[in-house]
Amino acid sequence: MKIEPITSYKKKNHALLTPGNRELLVETVNGSQRFSGKRDIELALLQLKGYVCYVSSGLQRMKATTGATEWVLNTWRGREVKMTHTPSGVVVTSLRGTLEMATDTFSALTETLTWLSSYAIAPGPISSMSWNLLRASMNQTITIGFDYNISGPAFFGGRQQIQQPGTYRDMKSLDIKAAYPSAMAARPVALSLREVAASTTIDPEIPGLARAIVNVPEWLEYPPLPVRVDTNAIQFQWGKLEGTWTWVELAAAQALGCDVEILKSWAPRRTFDLFGPWWELAQEGRELSRPAANLAKAIANSTWGQFAMKGDQRSEIQWVDDRGNIPFEIETPTRIMPHQFAVHVASEVTSRVRVQTLIEGMYAIKTPSIHVDTDGIIVDNKSTLPANFGPGFGEWNIKAEMKTIDVRGPQFYRYQVPGSSDWHYVASGMNESQAAAMYLRNQTVSTHISYLAYNDACLPPANAHDQETINRLLSQYHSLGV
Repeated sequence: MKIEPITSYKKKNHALLTPGNRELLVETVNGSQRFSGKRDIELALLQLKGYVCYVSSGLQRMKATTGATEWVLNTWRGREVKMTHTPSGVVVTSLRGTLEMATDTFSALTETLTWLSSYAIAPGPISSMSWNLLRASMNQTITIGFDYNISGPAFFGGRQQIQQPGTYRDMKSLDIKAAYPSAMAARPVALSLREVAASTTIDPEIPGLARAIVNVPEWLEYPPLPVRVDTNAIQFQWGKLEGTWTWVELAAAQALGCDVEILKSWAPRRTFDLFGPWWELAQEGRELSRPAANLAKAIANSTWGQFAMKGDQRSEIQWVDDRGNIPFEIETPTRIMPHQFAVHVASEVTSRVRVQTLIEGMYAIKTPSIHVDTDGIIVDNKSTLPANFGPGFGEWNIKAEMKTIDVRGPQFYRYQVPGSSDWHYVASGMNESQAAAMYLRNQTVSTHISYLAYNDACLPPANAHDQETINRLLSQYHSLGV
């Protein structure tokens, strides 16, 4: 896969759309105007041809403006990607709720896009702008490539687990500030790899891969290595494991007392500081006014995942009726994407974050983590703080103090802060209002499975040889839905 610097810039106009039932508010740099009735809305959409159009969140709300039969929703792995109005050709993408706290959403959007334009980045979907921000940081073309059949099995999502569903008191939430961008920029990544002797030292500072047999002792409180147990589900297991992991993750397992036997090993053929300059640009976005900075942060956080993109599980959804009550889905063919040859980069980045969360957080604090989610843990308020605690990027900080937390499952809970009786709701991939609705709709849910996970769902730890338990957990996972 080639990544090239940006060499040209084409200015594009942008619009923010706020849909309603046969209503549409359109905001552009020329002002705002509200349209009512199907005919006027269709004419307004025709005038937006050539604009990059956004909604704050909830793409499917657009189908109520003119009727669902005029719209096509594109999805990837169940996520809404874009909405297309077929008569006008207007394409709408979502800001994913990043500006929901803004008093003037359009101004915040414009501020972010103006910042990006200073680096010749045109408006577009969040994923496109994030990729172009990486390109804007580069002064040369680079080529990344390695065998997906080797690197693919080493790619796993983050750790999500809970101690038990239930209500806890006097807790604090700790997380790593800008965990993923900091991990990306911490040290160079491999542009390609080559096989080396199995006896080669596993150096956690070098972005290598190895296939290994690992014995994870039962006495370890938290098993360190993820194992894929289903297409979109992983599990951290005790017992005898065989798989492919990054050197940094295998070195952490060794340090915790696991017996590691290397079968095959791959070291970088060439390393490159791909993300250092990018992170300097991304930090500028965090200095924008707060609502705009939230969007800039989301753009930066979308970068690493593109190195793991695959052209599968894509669909188009259309509707038979204007109300949008009767959808039909058309699966689009799987296509090979160049990103799959760079999966080893995503594998390295995610493993760096998993290891930091495990070693600096879960093990170092030495008190039980009642909730773990990717780069954060929730522990008793009296617990010691991580040694790497501070205000800097890549350091641990206190995200929230919680006088009460009601945990329904991994990435699914509500909490109250000291001095307030208001509940704050958390559900993976949702803004707070959506999370509250989800929580109140599913008051009987109580699970150890992170079924709301956007990437890999995480099952609670088990022994690799306890197939009965693993099958039972997989059955629960499928019954919960994804």
